[in-house]
Amino acid sequence: MLWSKRALALSAIFWLYSGLSYAEKIECPQSLTENHKQYPLFNLDVFEGPPEEMGSLMPDSDEAAVWTLSDSQAAAKARNTAMFLVCQFKGTKKTVTLKIPASAKKCSAWIEGSAERTHITCE
Repeated sequence: MLWSKRALALSAIFWLYSGLSYAEKIECPQSLTENHKQYPLFNLDVFEGPPEEMGSLMPDSDEAAVWTLSDSQAAAKARNTAMFLVCQFKGTKKTVTLKIPASAKKCSAWIEGSAERTHITCE
């Protein structure tokens, strides 16, 4: 009897923690290869709804490339749509479009090191 109460308590704790919101992370690829040529990542757009609807969002401020998503995620959910990250590459009009997970709280972009490697993520 004691063992079954412990098992029940452990099961309850497991289900509680497994049910917590987990923010999936997406990231733009560092480059796009087309016709044996590589194009480096250099810019992004964040959209509330499909990109073809032109609902591009501005970053939170002019000082940092950060998009806080809570209000936009709620609006996208109310419209029964999603948010999208469009990765842009220097030297080509081709893009990579990624669906932003509904659990994501922010998107951000930054440049790393002297090689100026661009990073763009949503998590």
